[in-house]
Amino acid sequence: MQTISKSSLQEEQLRNIIARFIQQLYEVGGYAIRHVTLTLHGDPAFFSDSRSVNAISVRKIQGVTTLSYQDMDVEAPISSTITLVATDNQKQPA
Repeated sequence: MQTISKSSLQEEQLRNIIARFIQQLYEVGGYAIRHVTLTLHGDPAFFSDSRSVNAISVRKIQGVTTLSYQDMDVEAPISSTITLVATDNQKQPA
């Protein structure tokens, strides 16, 4: 019996939703839509352990020290770039 981790299941669900969305765009727009770019802002828990996470130090956003992102591949009829973005928020002094 194969065990599927919660993060793998979440990623698969997210991947399926995005693939359906791009498929619907293709059905409506056909070849008029050549590329889809999606940026999803969320929690680092959605990052996959199997892909590298890129991190950038941030100074100009109050309370944020690091912006991390990870690209996701989705099989779809339209070329796409899907990026998951998360920030590492510092706790603000009370």
